[in-house]
Amino acid sequence: MDLSRADIAAFIEVVRSGGVSRAALNIGVTQPSVSKALRRLEESVGVSLLERGVHGVRLTSEGQLFLEAAKRFEVQHLELVRLSSELRARHSGLLRLGITSPSSDSIAVHAISDLVRRRPGVRLQLHIGKSDELNAKVEDGELDLAVVPAYHGQSMSCSQIALSQEEMRLVVRAGHPLAQLPSVGLHDLTPFAWVMPSQQSAALHALQRVLQQNGAPAPHVALEPDYVSEAVMGIITRTDLLSMIPSSVLRGWLGRVMPLSVPELQIQRTQVLLSRPQASWSALMIDLRDLLLSYRPPQRE
Repeated sequence: MDLSRADIAAFIEVVRSGGVSRAALNIGVTQPSVSKALRRLEESVGVSLLERGVHGVRLTSEGQLFLEAAKRFEVQHLELVRLSSELRARHSGLLRLGITSPSSDSIAVHAISDLVRRRPGVRLQLHIGKSDELNAKVEDGELDLAVVPAYHGQSMSCSQIALSQEEMRLVVRAGHPLAQLPSVGLHDLTPFAWVMPSQQSAALHALQRVLQQNGAPAPHVALEPDYVSEAVMGIITRTDLLSMIPSSVLRGWLGRVMPLSVPELQIQRTQVLLSRPQASWSALMIDLRDLLLSYRPPQRE
């Protein structure tokens, strides 16, 4: 019996969408192509899997049994694809790493530099993105590891190893009206717009949670960058926008921007190393993990 994976995928989509026409549209092929795929599949299996009617299709009892097995087959196929990708990466000396545009003196940058020096033949694919995007890519097997910031209460599906903690600081340009005040409270921030990541970002959610808990209005975000870049910092120095930036980034901009002390806005984040649960660790993955841990600050007693 020769069962085509493409035919099985067409069958699953027909059942999911409830009809051949909608399935063809979703898959991106013609309706006759989907109909032929169903006929080939039923001929191979030897029984009718679907009942056709004016209102769409309906599974036969045999079709229901076949659907359950087909879904298991799809899951196993995806797992094989991920495993094959990992095996190729290990065999070729390739490490696929995600980071969230850290500062030049971050532990991720130090560890990557050490890895390149120690393994001259390594091939490193570096993907810069957002935390949730990188988490999804690691889970799907598109990346081997990712170093990302995690905030209190943030949920991630990948396994995590804590690397270091970092304080987020509220900053404004030098000469900002808020910098002239003897003390700054949350409600003093209300007239000013913010530079913050997208609505889905954990950093924005952490800020919104603090403001809400203290009865302050939600922040008006005027600029939504993917991450804090040189360009973003330059905009902050030329406007009255507010922002929360990592203390490691602040060090390079002191004098051009000023940190403001607002007791309620003491937000901490943890740099974590993400890996896929139950993933098979290659030698390169282990080397990078050990280098990252070697830069982890000593625990305070």
